[in-house]
Amino acid sequence: MNKHLLVTISDDPSAHFGLRFVCAFFRNKADVRLTLFYTAPQPPAVWPEEANYETLRQSELAAEVIIKAGQKAMQAARQIFLQGGFSAEQVDDKLVSRNFSRLQDIIREGETGLYDAVVFGRRGLLKLENLMDKSVSEEMLQEKFAFPLWLCRDLEYDRKGVLLCVDGSEPSRRMADHVGFILRDEPEHAVTVLRVLRKTDAPQNTEGLFSEAIAALEDNGFPTRLIKTRLELSDNVAQAILQEARRGHYAAVAVGRSDRHKSVFTQLLKGSVTMALFRKLTGAALWVSR
Repeated sequence: MNKHLLVTISDDPSAHFGLRFVCAFFRNKADVRLTLFYTAPQPPAVWPEEANYETLRQSELAAEVIIKAGQKAMQAARQIFLQGGFSAEQVDDKLVSRNFSRLQDIIREGETGLYDAVVFGRRGLLKLENLMDKSVSEEMLQEKFAFPLWLCRDLEYDRKGVLLCVDGSEPSRRMADHVGFILRDEPEHAVTVLRVLRKTDAPQNTEGLFSEAIAALEDNGFPTRLIKTRLELSDNVAQAILQEARRGHYAAVAVGRSDRHKSVFTQLLKGSVTMALFRKLTGAALWVSR
């Protein structure tokens, strides 16, 4: 079964972080399908009282410029993938006129297209950061990400392996399943399953702490020999994850977020652990699933 990724792009070269991560991460590229997604902003509106030949023509010209910018961004992104080892047949283009905000359009496409993951580059992350400091409409807060997000910035492309962070919750089990699915047939990537417990919760017996995550990996055909486990005792979960991410030089850090808030978007903004990782993780991509 193909691994189908939605890769968000823009005319900002910093958005290429996501593209380059995908190229560097997958060694077995034959089983990967990519869809490039560009949402073209609407041209300035022409009010009825202002409508005349000149204003309508200016609006048409503005729309043409926007579409050409999108097409140029598509071509640049496609070229990166071709140079990165993918074939032209593996890469689809999808350029649409923006219906809502860029993020809302991406969410809707990610859900309706049933993609295995949605990849954000630098610009998408900056949009998320901007939203942290202002109120977001109730409609946006109620959006639910029904797919894993791959957040890519400040990456080191020579890294290998995934740090899978588990806590026994259903979201972390879904993330384990996602990691197993993505990494099957990728023997150059090992998985370290990390469990962080508070010092006061230190167990007498660690048996069973990792069993569900390991089973999810193995059920996807991921080799047992490439699975390691690591238990950390810390009252600062985010800091423990960041320290292990630096120590292990992983390509990606994968976390599941429990649905304690209205949506995964809300969790991304308000969840203390995920928020700390979002802001402080460098070198590795951050994979987030609810």
